[in-house]
Amino acid sequence: MKKYSANKIFTAKEVLEKSVVITDEEGKILAIDSIENHDRASIQFFEGAICPGFVNAHCHLELSYMRNRIARGSGLVQFVKDLLTIRNEKLNIIIQTIDEANEEMFRNGIVAVGDISNDDHSLLTKQKSKIFYHTFVEAYGFKPENAEQYFSDAKKVFLKASEMKLAASITPHAPYSVPPTLMNLIFEWKENHPEIFSIHNQETKAETKIFLDGTGDFKNLIDDFFKLNSAEVFHPTGKRSIEYLLQFLPKEKNALFVHNTFTTAEELKKTSEDFQNVFWCACPKANMYIENRLPDYNNWLQITDKVCIGTDSLASNNTLSILDEMKTIQSNFPEIKTETLINWATINGAKFLEIDSQFGSIEIGKQPGINLISDLNGDNSFSKNSAVRKII
Repeated sequence: MKKYSANKIFTAKEVLEKSVVITDEEGKILAIDSIENHDRASIQFFEGAICPGFVNAHCHLELSYMRNRIARGSGLVQFVKDLLTIRNEKLNIIIQTIDEANEEMFRNGIVAVGDISNDDHSLLTKQKSKIFYHTFVEAYGFKPENAEQYFSDAKKVFLKASEMKLAASITPHAPYSVPPTLMNLIFEWKENHPEIFSIHNQETKAETKIFLDGTGDFKNLIDDFFKLNSAEVFHPTGKRSIEYLLQFLPKEKNALFVHNTFTTAEELKKTSEDFQNVFWCACPKANMYIENRLPDYNNWLQITDKVCIGTDSLASNNTLSILDEMKTIQSNFPEIKTETLINWATINGAKFLEIDSQFGSIEIGKQPGINLISDLNGDNSFSKNSAVRKII
């Protein structure tokens, strides 16, 4: 048996003091007990706080080679142009940076990842990794008449992941890039394992603009960059994009809405009431990198048990660290408590990925990984020196 203790233990259910976590050699939680019942010499005691391993609910591992290649603060439309323009690199460099990013996440105490894929470059790394991965294979494309081909392309990656015994599902990229025919193909597909979805949502004002009246930066992107006629391939709904998305979404399936930078408090509340399996993912550092703007995370406290945290990719971030994301949120919204952020970073992501029987909280019978967070302030808030160390 191994025995671990610290000044505080964030179990993702409660905050404990003067307690000890007892595990077997592999890290399975055997007991949680009062420290007074044990010989102190038998306990590894750490200064700081113990918490479960982190769940990175949204990442693009395959874009790891783009670290520092795209300018900050240019807005999502320009970011997409830059990304697609430079999305070409030698395969050995792509694979090397994928491996390095996987190791970075492991060192940073991440035990599970919801990872977006458009190709199969990351699959071998995932198969060998100590981290659990669920691969979300994106299907997207502007031409409705090509929906079958877009879906077929996604299915090829999905089937390869399945052959490698990796958890995977085909998912829409975003409301603006998936026409109704393709939405129906995705949500009618029953081979996903498990059948869960991850969708970029309301990341920029331009998304709202094109849905309302067919104008704005996304129209220009379609017309000028993709060389299509936006009037032919996109039909405005006169409503906000989330309303378009929700008409296709199966209520009984878990779905993660990612970014939500321009989602209103009313939309958060109503969607969560009507779709109780919708989760919301915060990627604050990526939002600052791309749009130089954050959602009002105070609004997210009304749906706090459905909030997850992701890092996005190294194309839009300089680290793959859930702790850095939590520190960014709290530095801008200091009223959000550390224990709340720990829950967002652990148990909620595990519930979304349907892996909470093993990950997400320090509970008897689970093997969630154990992290140590150092240099907390007296009120448990993160300091600028707070760091994470993986214990198990």
